[in-house]
Parts: sequence; C-alpha cells; structure tokens
Amino acid sequence: MNKTSQYSSTNSNKYQCQHPFATKRIGRFYDSLTKLIASVKPGNILNIGCGEGFDIKRIYESGITNFGYCYGLDSNFNALRMAKKKLANLRFRAVMGDIYCLPIKLDRFHIILCLEVLEHLNYPERALKEISQHFHGWCIFSVPNEPLYRLTRMIVFKQHILKLGNHPEHVNHWSKDKFSHLIRKYFAVDKIITSFPWTIVLCHKKGK
Repeated sequence: MNKTSQYSSTNSNKYQCQHPFATKRIGRFYDSLTKLIASVKPGNILNIGCGEGFDIKRIYESGITNFGYCYGLDSNFNALRMAKKKLANLRFRAVMGDIYCLPIKLDRFHIILCLEVLEHLNYPERALKEISQHFHGWCIFSVPNEPLYRLTRMIVFKQHILKLGNHPEHVNHWSKDKFSHLIRKYFAVDKIITSFPWTIVLCHKKGK
C-alpha cells in the first residue's frame, strides 16, 4: 500500500499507527491479501511501489513459504533504502524504477502486487497498460474504496474534514464497482474482495 512518487512519511505513519481501529483494519487487509497470494502459489513476487517495505515484510511474516524472491520497485531512493534496511535478512531485492516505464523484465515473476499506488498516480491507466502489455502472470491491485475511505478518515480519525476526508496525496477516487470496471479494461478479473475500507482485485492477463 505504497506510492511511487515523492516520498512521504505519511506512509510510514499509516503502518505504525497504534490506534486500535487502524491496527485491526490493516490486519484484516493483510489477511485478505496473503490468502490471495497463497491461492496462486507464487514464484517470484514483484511489489510495484514497495515504498519502505511494509507490504513485503507482512508477506514474509504471514508464513507463506512457497515463493522465491520478493522484488520491490519504487521511484524514491530514500524509501528503497529504508526497505533494504527493513528487509535485510529476507529474500528481497530493491529496484529503482518508474511504474510508467518498468526497468525490469516481468517474465521472471509469477505475481505482481500494486497496493495503494494507483490512487496517487496522475495517469493510472497508463500504468495499467504498461503492466498488462508486458506481464502474463497474476496481479493484485488495491485502492481505497470510496466514499467509505473518506468517511473513515473524517469520522474515526478526524482528518481533513474540510476536504471531506480526502487524503492530500490521493488524486483518484474509485468505488468498488468503478475500480473493478477500470481493471477489467486491461485484465481478466478473478476475484474482488472488500477489506474495509479497501478494494482488492486479483486478476490476470486477458486471454491467458
């Protein structure tokens, strides 16, 4: 659940927040995510927009063992440096790169994760097209489920009330139905999960 644009400490704060509601909802998110990953019996994993490595660390902690390496791609050097430090004792490789022009051959991976990234991008369809044209395996995408996400920020966390709960770094806002419609333009959808307040989609290349 990380961004590929300018590094921000708000990402670290989200995962290290000790609010009981925050820890429970993030725990449920990772439970849903790791079950989806395990269901496709992954080989090597590519986490696009890996940020500081929180997602990959939780995957290893989940007990999934039937995969090779986790690669983490991000455009921010500082975030990748933090990820390498956090994951130093795990099978992790950091890759500096841009989601719009991926610098690594995707055929070495079995599954791509793109978690909490697309809502930050000015051109999300360009990113989806880039992945769909060069990758033939499984993908998992996740984004905040609107308007539930905004309501949670306003009511529970009292954040950005004047902006109706919108995170200042989010430029795209999708409901579950609208996001699944977007993904179906580029991929064949296998499963859609609502893990409050997020939407998680498991999909694969059309025609696979």
